[in-house]
Amino acid sequence: MCMNAAGDFADRYGPWAFVAGASEGIGAAYARRIAADGVNVVISSRRREALEALADEIRADTAAEVRVAPLDLTSPALVDDLERAVDDLEIGLLVYNAGAEIGFGRFAERPLGDALHLVDLSCRGPIILTHRLGGAMVARGRGGIILMTSMAAGAGAAYNATYGATKAFDRHLAEALWVEFGQSGVDVVAVVAGLTDTPAMRGLGMELTDDVPMMTSDEVAAEGLAALGRGPMWVTGELNRALAEGLWPGDRAPLALGMSAATATLYGFPAPGAPGA
Repeated sequence: MCMNAAGDFADRYGPWAFVAGASEGIGAAYARRIAADGVNVVISSRRREALEALADEIRADTAAEVRVAPLDLTSPALVDDLERAVDDLEIGLLVYNAGAEIGFGRFAERPLGDALHLVDLSCRGPIILTHRLGGAMVARGRGGIILMTSMAAGAGAAYNATYGATKAFDRHLAEALWVEFGQSGVDVVAVVAGLTDTPAMRGLGMELTDDVPMMTSDEVAAEGLAALGRGPMWVTGELNRALAEGLWPGDRAPLALGMSAATATLYGFPAPGAPGA
């Protein structure tokens, strides 16, 4: 189900949203748009000062309530920290945008701790948040989850092995939950971002010129929100979608449904139907 009017959006995905990785860039753009659509928002990252500035901006521009939740998504205590942050709220929308580049290089020559940090941030973190917040959505029979992933998930790439692998994890998780959670009326989508002009991207030291087409954070967030209820994966940007034809040929929905049906047959689970059917 795709919601267009602000009232419909708030009814389906409110009263609160949780945006992980919201201090800048794409995450901050999601928070602004969600609040403008009438949903209160919890904004989370490790950077309290940046979150407070964003919260002040959103409160000045919208009628939404904003809660600042500084969380370390790689912390061993994340389950308990998350519970304290949202225990009194009904979260109807989760956007997991948190991610980090730990630098490029040969896998065996990079510090092991950097790779494990990415696994905690981009694999363990989404598992914890989708299980806790998504489970409550399934029980209520409505809600939405956006897991941000990357064109890097298209294939293994030398010098970027761990990052690409974790982003592929996020895409597979979203496709599986699109089927599972969709049986209960919860929309799940993996939103694939390509080159986007964010502070983090510029901080990597990439040589960015006018010849390298880049999306803005707001363009990515707008497409991500519009993708809710439209299938298990959405690639943002026309150029990225053209490139993705070579990485993910064909429609992901029948593939996810086919794999789900095969798993159900093998292990004795009910055959799932198409979400929204």
